[in-house]
Amino acid sequence: MSQFGMQMPGGRAQRGATPDVYTGLMALAVVALLAACILVFLQGSKLGADNSAIGLQDPNNILLN
Repeated sequence: MSQFGMQMPGGRAQRGATPDVYTGLMALAVVALLAACILVFLQGSKLGADNSAIGLQDPNNILLN
């Protein structure tokens, strides 16, 4: 029947998946968490022992530069 330009009901091509509001919010949350992790790492490297973000300071001699 398609040669006459008629289509069967429900025979339309299915649309592909499109991002919705929740996908955008999730992407925004991922960007915000990544930015927070980077800022914490940079600040930790300023305070850590030997400019290391994961280095531990001596508990009896804590320096805040």
